[in-house]
Amino acid sequence: MKVPRDQRNTVQKKVLRPKRCAVLDGKPCAACTEDIKLEQEIRELEQMIEKLHNRRRALRTVMNENHDHLIHKFPPEIASHIFIQYAPPSVNSYKGGRSTPLLLGSVCRKWRQLAWATPQLWSSIVIGPDKVRLGLVAEWLERSASLPLTIKFYGYSGQLKGVSQILNKHSARWYDMYLYIPPTFFRRFDGLSQGNILHRLVLRTNTSPNTHSDPPKFSMKSEPRPTDLTLLEVGLPCVVIIWNNLTVASLSEIDVGDCVELIRRAPLLHTLRMREINSLSGIFPLPNTRIVHPHLHALELQITDRSASVGFLDSVCLPSLEQWIHERDIFLVEHMISFIEWSPRLKVLKVSTDNIPDHQVAQLLSHLSTLELLELRSFQDRYYRISDLIYLLCASGESTLFLPRMQSLEFVCTSSGSFPWDSLDQLFVSPRWRSLRVKVNVRRGWRDVEDESVDLLRELIDKGFDLSVGDEIDALQEGTWHY
Repeated sequence: MKVPRDQRNTVQKKVLRPKRCAVLDGKPCAACTEDIKLEQEIRELEQMIEKLHNRRRALRTVMNENHDHLIHKFPPEIASHIFIQYAPPSVNSYKGGRSTPLLLGSVCRKWRQLAWATPQLWSSIVIGPDKVRLGLVAEWLERSASLPLTIKFYGYSGQLKGVSQILNKHSARWYDMYLYIPPTFFRRFDGLSQGNILHRLVLRTNTSPNTHSDPPKFSMKSEPRPTDLTLLEVGLPCVVIIWNNLTVASLSEIDVGDCVELIRRAPLLHTLRMREINSLSGIFPLPNTRIVHPHLHALELQITDRSASVGFLDSVCLPSLEQWIHERDIFLVEHMISFIEWSPRLKVLKVSTDNIPDHQVAQLLSHLSTLELLELRSFQDRYYRISDLIYLLCASGESTLFLPRMQSLEFVCTSSGSFPWDSLDQLFVSPRWRSLRVKVNVRRGWRDVEDESVDLLRELIDKGFDLSVGDEIDALQEGTWHY
């Protein structure tokens, strides 16, 4: 059987003779005497090897200084800045071994000293979900000195206690905190009582939302005042914060009553994203009259339940709303029109039109007199609606005032092969829309466009019309949440 290297060393160092050999008149036998001498010689050789290793380390430091024409030639401030550019402090994307600051420290002694003394390299950390070396986590955070911390923790019960104890020691510096843990462990991350600077809080769990009256809570000893809050499968009853500073909120897979309650609690809320919202009959009932929120500027809705969608649209009044993204196919035109009437400043509407009757789309658009940008999304290759819309735009005159302030028209679709490109030519013929910006985003690329359509597009662009075709989908449109 092959012995592992670490166990091999243990076997070699173990003395395989009696502690006291006294077989010859109280003295060790000849074999034991020779073994004792060999043991002493081995000890002396090991000490000599260690000295040689130390000399070699020092020599390699000099070699690095002689051959490194970059870092060692710069002042430490510039070298540290290069290190920061190589391994920027961020947890929004996965860092492989190439960009970790630990790799910088493995190059040589001087690089290690410089990396260890650059706090910016250690101001963000991703922990888990694999087994965690608590000593490394503690050292990492100590190297960050007094900088604000960005922490992303994917935890399981076996490591929660140790990690929470380390993180709590630095709670005064939590700035961007992401916790993906069971709600029953929220209480472990209570921090210290000397205050905090928590700016962004993300709470996520893979368990069902808790709807009973006394659920487990995320509650810190020094109550935080975040400006950015994300809750994924975590209801409002699980969060104890001061709501007055909140300006951005992202909610997913929670009760619609919680969403309306958040609007009521956060008077400075500017942007609200709601995804996979459902109706679970939580502890917050919908109000009988609309809640007026004077500052909400941008809204994204993706509600999976029809009654929940109706309940939300009929429960809030957003007089400052300028941008509205409406996902999914729950198209409640009457309730949407009523909602729009309470939002007289709406400038941007992005809406999915699959499985929606044509007359309802036209009916909704006829109430958008303030709209400046309209984006229509269709992912079922049903592009006849686009032709119908362009027909309405071309047919509308000064008397109809159909979308009178529209400056940009955007389409997002799955493929470009069956897109009604000819309709764009009809649109630009109309004097009213000659200055309209038109953009077509195609998820599967636009290389399958027929040659005739390509010639038409080139002709329109050559005439000076503001037309762009591509396959780039922006983050907001795709619903990318950075957590």
